[in-house]
Amino acid sequence: MVLAPETPDEEALVSAAQTHLAAPERKLVRAEAGTTAAEWQRAIGTPEADVHLVLLLGEVSPDNAALVPHATRRGACLRAMAQACTALPANSRAWIWLITRPSGALPSPELPTAPADAAAWGTARTLANEFPDLHVRRVSLARSSRPEDDARRLADELRACGEEDEVALTGNGRFVPRVLPLPATAPRLPDCYALSVRRPGLSYELAWRETARPAPGPGEVVVQVRATALNYRDIMTVTSLLPPEAQEFTQTTVPGLECAGVVIAVGDRVTGLRAGDRVYGMIPGSFASHILTAAEFLQPIPDGMTFEGAATLPICFATVHHTLANLAHLREGETVLVHGGAGGIGLAVLQFAARRKARVIATAGSEAKRALLRTLGVQHVLDSRSLDFAHQVEQLTEGRGVDVVVNSLAGEAMSRSLELLGPGGRFIELGKLDILDNNPLALRPFLNNLTFFGFDLAVLTQQPEQARSLAKQVTRHVQAGHYRPLPHSVYPASRVREAFELMQHSRHIGKVVVAFDPHDEPPAVEPLPRHVQLDPDGTYLITGGLSGFGAATARWLTDRGARHLALVSRRGPDTPEAPALLEELSRRGVRARAYRADVTDEQDVHALLDGIDAGPHRLRGVVHCAMHLDDAPLEELTDTRFSAVLAPKMEGAAVLDRLTRSRHLDLFLLISSASADIGNIHQAPYVSGNLYLEALSRQRREAKLPAQTIAWGSLDETGYVARNNLTAQLAAVGMKPLALKDAFAAADDILTRGFPVAGTGHYNWDRARGLLPLIATPRYSLIVPPYEEISDRPREEFLASLAGLSPAQARETLQKAVTRNLAKAMQMEPEALDPHRRLDEYGLDSLMATELLASVRQQFNVVIPPMELLRSGTTIHDLTGLLHLRLGLTEPPTPATSSTSSPTQTIPDQPAGSPTPDSLAPAKAAL
Repeated sequence: MVLAPETPDEEALVSAAQTHLAAPERKLVRAEAGTTAAEWQRAIGTPEADVHLVLLLGEVSPDNAALVPHATRRGACLRAMAQACTALPANSRAWIWLITRPSGALPSPELPTAPADAAAWGTARTLANEFPDLHVRRVSLARSSRPEDDARRLADELRACGEEDEVALTGNGRFVPRVLPLPATAPRLPDCYALSVRRPGLSYELAWRETARPAPGPGEVVVQVRATALNYRDIMTVTSLLPPEAQEFTQTTVPGLECAGVVIAVGDRVTGLRAGDRVYGMIPGSFASHILTAAEFLQPIPDGMTFEGAATLPICFATVHHTLANLAHLREGETVLVHGGAGGIGLAVLQFAARRKARVIATAGSEAKRALLRTLGVQHVLDSRSLDFAHQVEQLTEGRGVDVVVNSLAGEAMSRSLELLGPGGRFIELGKLDILDNNPLALRPFLNNLTFFGFDLAVLTQQPEQARSLAKQVTRHVQAGHYRPLPHSVYPASRVREAFELMQHSRHIGKVVVAFDPHDEPPAVEPLPRHVQLDPDGTYLITGGLSGFGAATARWLTDRGARHLALVSRRGPDTPEAPALLEELSRRGVRARAYRADVTDEQDVHALLDGIDAGPHRLRGVVHCAMHLDDAPLEELTDTRFSAVLAPKMEGAAVLDRLTRSRHLDLFLLISSASADIGNIHQAPYVSGNLYLEALSRQRREAKLPAQTIAWGSLDETGYVARNNLTAQLAAVGMKPLALKDAFAAADDILTRGFPVAGTGHYNWDRARGLLPLIATPRYSLIVPPYEEISDRPREEFLASLAGLSPAQARETLQKAVTRNLAKAMQMEPEALDPHRRLDEYGLDSLMATELLASVRQQFNVVIPPMELLRSGTTIHDLTGLLHLRLGLTEPPTPATSSTSSPTQTIPDQPAGSPTPDSLAPAKAAL
C-alpha cells in the first residue's frame, strides 16, 4: 500500500494511519504525490500482492486563481496512478483511493467545507469508467482535532475494501450515498389531486399529483371522491395494452371509471342534487380526490350502503344488466357459463342469474376463488386455467350445451366456449384484445343459430339516450335491493400501487377499491409545478448567454418575468447568434444587452457587475452557463487541455460566487451536467468542473446564500448534442435527449422546491450501465434495477455462454430462462410448469402474456407480439425453439406434440432492439 499525501499538512494523518495499517502481510510505502506514471511505479516497486495507491488531498489556497491549477495537477496525479496500475502483473489487482476533505461532492451530512476537492472527486469518477479493471474508491474524511482518531477511521475503511466506491466518514459516523428520485411529498396535502401514470408499460409508475379544484358549469356537479373501483381497463391502460383507438372514449389520462362520493358543488340547471348528497356513478378519471361530471351520470347511494360498496356497482351491474337482460334476454331455467366467476362481473352475473332463476356454471383460476363460488351457492365450479372445462361443461349439460356464455378469456379458451353454446345460444364477449387485434373467429358453431355480442360499456356511454335509460334501470334494481355491493378489497390511496398489482396479477376476488378516507394515512402528492417568479425590475446575468443553451435560458427567464438581461460571452456582441437573439427578446418586451467579458477574469466581471448596479435595474440573479468542451480519454489530455475545460466552469463560478456574496440576489443558478454524477468517459475535466459547481452550491446554501445547481441530462434542440447530431448515439446508450420544454419544466420544479442540487434527464439505466460501469455501483442501486430483475445476465454475456455449450445444453439453458420468465409472469413456481403444455391452458391472459414477452424482449432483444403468443397455443418448448431461431443459434427444432396441442404458428419477424421504457425523473444523490 502506497500512502501519498499531497501536502505536508497531511503528514500527521499519514503517520498515524501507517501505525493502524501495519501488518506482516501488508507492505506500507510512504511516497510523494507524483504526476507521472514512473513516479508511482517507483513507489510500487515489485508487487507481491494487490496494490493500493492512496492519494490524500491537502488544503488548497483560497485564491480563486489557484483552483484550476490545483485541480489540473490532481487530475494529472490520478491519471498517472491509473497508468502505473495498468503496468502491473496480471495477478495483481489494483486499488486507487482518493481521500478528500468534506467537499460537497456529496450532500448532507457531508459538509461542503472544501469545494475544490470535489473537482478531483469528479476526475476519479471518470477514471473509474475509463479504467474499469481498476478498483477506484473515493472517501471524504472529516478531520477532527485528533489525527489519531481520523487515522483509525481511515485505516478501517482502507482495510475493508468493500463494494461501496464512495464513502463519507463524518464526525457522526460512516455514510454512503444513494441516487434517488426527487421526493414527491409536498409540505401539506393539497386539497385536490389525481393519479398520474409515469412510464406506461409493465414497469409503470403511479404518482398522485396536485390538481386545480374543478368548478361546475351548467348541468355539472363536483364530487369529492370517497372511493373508486379498479377495472381491468385501468390495468390495460397503465400497462399500455389498450390501443389508442380504445382510449378515446375516456378522454382523460387519469385512470378510473367508477366511483362514489359526496357532492360539494352544484352548477346551474342542476335539479335533484345538492351539496352533501351521497352519490355514485360511472365517471372516467375517477382516481382523483375531486371530479367534475355531468349531474345525469350520478345516482343516489341507498341509506346504509358504504361509499366503498357503492363504488363496486356502476360498471359491473350496468354491463351485466345490459348484456343479460337487454341483449341476451336470459330466461328462467336457462344455463349461463361465466368465466372469471370470482371477479366483479362474474359475481354480478350470479346475482342477476339468481333473480332470473337461471342455472350457473362458473370458472375461476385458483382453488381459493373456486371455493368462494361454492360458498356463494354455485353448484358447478370449474378451473379456468385448463381447457378441460369444455369437456366438463358438455358432461354437465349432457351434450346440450349452455344458453349463454359470458366470456373474458382469450385464444383457444374463447373458441372452446363458443362451441359450448346450444341451439339459439348467445355469446357475450367482454374481452378487448381479441377484438382489437382483429383475430379470426370460427364460424361453424353459428350453424346453431347463435348470436354473438361484443360489448364495451365505454362505447355505450357515447350514446346518451341508451346510457341514461340503462342507468335508470340499474338504479331501480339497486334501490330495490336486487343488486347489492360486490365483495371487495379496500386499499387506502397511499397504497394505490398495491391495489393495481393485486388486480394486475388476478389475485383479487370481486372488486378492488381505493378509498379516500380522511382518517387514513394521506398519500404522498406531487405539488403542481410552480414557476420561478423573477423581479421585472432587476437584471439577470447569464454567462454564455448569447448562443446555444444560454440563449434558451434567456428565453426561459423571460417567460418567468425577467425584463432586463445581461448576456455575457467572450465575444459579446460579435457572437454570430447575438443580433437575432437580442431582436427576438426586444420584441418580447425585454431589454437585453450583450456584454464582452471573460468570466474567469475577476477584474472583468467586477467591472461588469458594478456597471449593472450603477443603473436603475440592479443585479438580482446570475445563471452560469459558460462552458468549454475538449473530449478525449484522460490518458491523452495534457494539462493545458485539462485546464482549458475546467476554467470557465470552475474558476468562472468561483469568481461569480466571490463577487456576489455581498449583493442581494434572488437567483444564483449554476448549470451542471449529469456527467458529474455518472463520470462520462472522455470528459474528465468537464465532469470535474461540474461537480465543483454542485459543491459550491451546497457551500453557499450552508452560508444562507441563494444557490442551486441543475445537472442536465443530454438536451435536444440546442447545445452541444444538437450541434453535433449526437441524439441517436446518446439514445442508443440509454441517454435520450430531453426536449427543452421538459427541461425547463423540470427546472421550474427544482427551483421552486429549493433543492441545492438536483438533475433531470431521460435515462434508460440498463443501456447506460453497459457503457458506464459506475452506474452498476451501489450508489445507483435504488434507481437502477439489478441485472436479475431485467435479465439473469446481460444479453451479450448470456449469448456468449450459450455459444460455448453443445446444442442440447444451449437449448436446455435457454428453456430454463424462458420457464423462469413465465413463472414470474404467472406467479407460479418454475417446477410447476410443463414445457410441453400449451401456455393458454395455464390461464395465461393478455396481461401475463405481455409481461412474459416484455421480459423476453429485455433479456434476449427479441420482440414477439402478445396476441401471436395467445392464439398460437405455444408451449415453453415451442417458444424456446423460436428464440433459438431468432437468436441465430440453430435451426428451429421440430415442435413437440402433446394430446392437447395444435400445430404451432410461425411468429412473423419484428424489429429487434425495441428499447425498454425510458424514465423522465429528476434524480440526484442523497445520503
